[in-house]
Amino acid sequence: MRNILVIIFVLGLFQPVFSQDNKDSLFVRNLFDEALDSYIAYNQLIQLCTIAPGRLAGTDECAVAQDFMYKEMKAMSFDTIYKQPVWVRKWLQNGEETAYFDIGDGEKQYLAVDALGGSVATPEDGIEAEIIVVKTMDELQTLGREKIEGKIVFFDFDMNQHNIYTFPSYGENAGMRVYGAEEASKYGAVAVLVRSLTLAQDTFPHTGIMRYKTGPKKIPGIGISAIHSDMLAEAYAENPHVKVFLHCACKEYPEVKQYNIIGEIKGSKYPNRIITIGGHIDAWYNTQGAHDDGGGCIQSLEVARLFFALKYKPENTIRIVMFLDEEMAQRGARAYADNPVREGEQHYFALESDRGVTYPTGFSFDGPDAFVKKMQSWTSLFEPYGLHRFEKSGSGVDISFLKVKGCALAALVTESQRYFDYHHSANDTWQQVNRREMQMGAAAMAALVYLVDKNGLY
Repeated sequence: MRNILVIIFVLGLFQPVFSQDNKDSLFVRNLFDEALDSYIAYNQLIQLCTIAPGRLAGTDECAVAQDFMYKEMKAMSFDTIYKQPVWVRKWLQNGEETAYFDIGDGEKQYLAVDALGGSVATPEDGIEAEIIVVKTMDELQTLGREKIEGKIVFFDFDMNQHNIYTFPSYGENAGMRVYGAEEASKYGAVAVLVRSLTLAQDTFPHTGIMRYKTGPKKIPGIGISAIHSDMLAEAYAENPHVKVFLHCACKEYPEVKQYNIIGEIKGSKYPNRIITIGGHIDAWYNTQGAHDDGGGCIQSLEVARLFFALKYKPENTIRIVMFLDEEMAQRGARAYADNPVREGEQHYFALESDRGVTYPTGFSFDGPDAFVKKMQSWTSLFEPYGLHRFEKSGSGVDISFLKVKGCALAALVTESQRYFDYHHSANDTWQQVNRREMQMGAAAMAALVYLVDKNGLY
């Protein structure tokens, strides 16, 4: 009898733990069920991409997108909605770019190109010059001014196909797009062409930010599609004196005031402790920005909708943030981190979705080891839904500015094989988004936020 009483006593000690685990598991299941049954978020994404493609910060299209997100939030049960002002650059691509080379008998081979973000324009009548092909930035110094001056530098590199998770392949070559024109100008180049940062073979040119620093002259930077990069490289191999004609009419205008859009659910227990969930509302001029990052914004908004639908009352204050200006200068993220919405707030935890809305595979965590260990203790709750990557790594660009505030960071990790087929190109449309995959990601985000809200970070 004494042994039976001891067993009953021990089981009684563990019963609260078992009950909490079961409660968490059930709530996570309910989140996924609600998400997978709903078309609300998918329809919001379609609307956003349809009414506001090309919503680069500073543009009228971006203002349309901000108004849309504000109205969507107003129709929900947020306690407060804010428009946080941000002054941003206004750089516009004015008209289509033109690029071609002669293939003989007066015929021209036109190339699919897009101006890189922040580029200066070509002269009004364009630029025609011989090209010189390089594979790396280091080759510029090796070739020197004698071989580069007066030419168009063509950065023709191959993205690394061997990385199973594809984001490192992007990082390995992005510097040529960002600083290629700056460096080439030091050797007298008149423009640069940059092979699109994609693992696909297609005719979609990909754009992205480029920056000028201290070079002697600002020269145009233009992205060229993968297939036409191959075509141009072959022409150069046959004739090292092949000339390319380039024309673009982009222009920088005075800065304008736009907004981060913020919806807040006030915490019942810790109202000044902030959990931030977000994506960036801006997208490049040449795209609908469905995966980058309209889908991430809609997933973040869906987290709030899921909590409303399940009548979950968070203990910490939850903020859904549509960050402005991630693509050009991250001024929205900086403004959010540096300008408290209210006095005494503590940035506690932040979660970002900005790796496309393909199938979710887990999360990356940026913070102390104890925080990462606590997050990893919940892996079993996510495994039934296919999420298994819980690793210490980077988070997201927009929430990164909260790290110095002591905020623990996380990012949704997605299946990456197709992401750079779409990224920064006209191929990034709502039709390329699978509703179930997007909803699985939103439910996973909501589940992680719920666990942090109920159980803390350590």
